[in-house]
Amino acid sequence: MAEGQVTPGALNDRYEIPEIRFSRKGGRGLLLSGLFLAAWISWHLGWQSLMLALCAAPSIFFRSVSWIVSWFDRPAVVSSSAAAGQLARLHVTVAVPVYNEDPGLLDRCLYALVNQTRPPQLVCVVDDGSATDYTELRGYWARHWPAGTEIRWMRQHNQGKRRAHAVVFDAVPDTDIFITVDSDTTLELHAVEEGLKPFRSRGVMSVAGIEMGFNATTNFLTRLQCSLQMFAQAVIGAAWSVAGDMYTNRGPFALYRAGAVRKYMPVYRDEFFLGRRITLGDDSLLALCATAEGRSVQQLSAFGLTMWPERFSHHMRQRVRWARGRTVRNFWRVKYRPVFSYCWWFTLAGIYTFLLSICIIILTVATWPAAVPDVLRALVIMAVISFPNSLRTLCFQRSDETWRDRVLLVLIRPAAAFWSSLVLARLVRLWGTVTFLRQGWTTRQHGAELVLGSSGQEPHTHDPARIAEQASEAA
Repeated sequence: MAEGQVTPGALNDRYEIPEIRFSRKGGRGLLLSGLFLAAWISWHLGWQSLMLALCAAPSIFFRSVSWIVSWFDRPAVVSSSAAAGQLARLHVTVAVPVYNEDPGLLDRCLYALVNQTRPPQLVCVVDDGSATDYTELRGYWARHWPAGTEIRWMRQHNQGKRRAHAVVFDAVPDTDIFITVDSDTTLELHAVEEGLKPFRSRGVMSVAGIEMGFNATTNFLTRLQCSLQMFAQAVIGAAWSVAGDMYTNRGPFALYRAGAVRKYMPVYRDEFFLGRRITLGDDSLLALCATAEGRSVQQLSAFGLTMWPERFSHHMRQRVRWARGRTVRNFWRVKYRPVFSYCWWFTLAGIYTFLLSICIIILTVATWPAAVPDVLRALVIMAVISFPNSLRTLCFQRSDETWRDRVLLVLIRPAAAFWSSLVLARLVRLWGTVTFLRQGWTTRQHGAELVLGSSGQEPHTHDPARIAEQASEAA
């Protein structure tokens, strides 16, 4: 946007937000995926026992389906002026829950929202009992802005993310679309405009944005997470989207039809399992509710740049929290999703594979060192198949990345596959499963864990007098 068209932030005049685009190469992808899958299945049948191949059959089936089907997922487009006008008339409300967030990251979040190519009509910031003082931000942002966006600022006693969302969902009875955005997430310039496009179909109830890391190249851990998240969305999530049956949306950025959200507000606000109130898994519950009313999809051209953990302890606590939420949500998926839905079978196959893999790990430990050849073979297989996995992730291109970043994204894939398969999907998930009733938030208990600048972005010159003048003009 031109300099004069940009609404400045409260703490910085301007934040540099990378542009991202998705380039789909379906024919090439289908050919490579087909060749790769044929080789992979042949390897399993030729180099491992038939019994082991049969045990792994559900996992092999869904992985194969994901690889093939993912190339059919494409961004929704609006090709007629009538459809464009219909989307333009939608009233859009953004809910931004805040709990002990770094003021700089929150300022950048709001800056990105008011500078969208299609700004929302309303942004509701709900401070969920933070110890951080946001007086300066509230004084600057809580007003109507020239592009037509109103920002409201509310505060409540600490009750959790869901009840912060509920405050917004209840406060705007006439809105058409709710968008949930995390306070450490910066939306790409076209995110809202692109995220609304799937709603041209009346059957679509929710849209998952694509989660990327603003700090994706900060260190080895964030690059590892980048590899994990890109594969999960570009391959596994793409298959969910084609089926119209999202297993989960992305908490940092997702869009919902307001009618579907309101229908399930009682269970969303106060979900109970085994007599305990459940506070985790907000995004997966909203996706489940939306799918019960229609289709839930992802939009490959709508991007939210969130802050990924930069320290090992933060990464592990975040993953344990996700595992605890997933345990409860899998129970509801099996109970309430139709037996012939993609999500139902995907959930069942995931539970089966998880339990089987735990048994295999126990058997491996019990038979060590006799199991060494099998372990080495498994590591080789994992390394070999991980490189083709990276092909579709390269369909995403960022303006702030270099050729070196893209090469590293491919090279780091074997390490990411090993970390995910052994640690995150087995050990961390096992711990999250046996402790799933611990529903407390595991991060930000003692303040923000990430602050603006930790991702390497240098702050721009800040002129308080100029900003105050512009804010007065906006008011």
